[in-house]
Amino acid sequence: VWTHPDCFTSCWGCFWCLVHSLTASSRVYVCCLVKLIVLETFIVLTGRMSAAAAAAAMRGKLTVGTFFRDRGVRWVLGGWTLFTVENIIMSEYRVEIRRSWGGGGGQGAYQSLYSLLSASTLGSTMLAYWRFARFGLEFRSAPLPISARFAAFLLRAAGLVTLGQLAPPLNLNAATIALGLEEVNKELPAEVRGAMGCPFDFNAYKDRGEVYGITRVSRRPELFGLLFLSLGGAVLATTATQVAFYGVGPAVCFTILGMHSDRTQRMNGQLSETKERETSLLPFVAIMDGRQSLSQLLSEVDPVNASVGLGLAGFFALRPHWMRWVR
Repeated sequence: VWTHPDCFTSCWGCFWCLVHSLTASSRVYVCCLVKLIVLETFIVLTGRMSAAAAAAAMRGKLTVGTFFRDRGVRWVLGGWTLFTVENIIMSEYRVEIRRSWGGGGGQGAYQSLYSLLSASTLGSTMLAYWRFARFGLEFRSAPLPISARFAAFLLRAAGLVTLGQLAPPLNLNAATIALGLEEVNKELPAEVRGAMGCPFDFNAYKDRGEVYGITRVSRRPELFGLLFLSLGGAVLATTATQVAFYGVGPAVCFTILGMHSDRTQRMNGQLSETKERETSLLPFVAIMDGRQSLSQLLSEVDPVNASVGLGLAGFFALRPHWMRWVR
């Protein structure tokens, strides 16, 4: 039962509960998403390039050859490659790394090293994007057609709705309690009162099976949710570097990491035969081949979290020009 007695009075307690309710693998990719947002915000604030520099960018037809010859593409894909390899090595040899450290601090040292390497490799990718995103091969110019922006909205909505289903359902009654519009029975245990005042309902999924909700789409929803969100930026890209950063890099990286996660969990028994048989790694494959039901998926989707995801996707689509990471 995921409850936290401090949730009733502390928003930080609610956030702490949310982070610790995720699986270890989900926390890694949530951290990656946070780093993406923070570093991209830095790009927005400091990475403005002059119109003259943008006009001087090389324009041409986007082909496979010209794409991979672009300097920004090579730097960005190099960063994504390092991030992928680092995650595979740290996951594959985590037991050996902990053992080689020795003593009781092996687990903490492993986590610190993992975080440092992930931040360094992903940070180098962000730095390459900041440096080359507006230079190099430019294959189209703004303003983009409505069809491209609508496709970006759909992809971002799919990603945000998917990621939203991984979080506990939002507890709307917590707002009325926080505003003093509803009284909490003082005779209830502290854990129950804390759960009632927490904006997340951590008890909602305690009895669900291992195949439920968004896992009917993919058994790695944290990866492909991030991928859909990233592809929304790739649809709006105007340079080869942006396509590599938002499209090619994440697609290859997250697919490889998904296959590696399957292999690792299959070996240590975390991936059961039932879950592997009834779900698919790639999104919607299990639904298309009849292993899963679309109607059952829709009945299990949390509508509040899905609405929040759609709202955020709408904000991405309608936000002012100065807030756009891809223009």
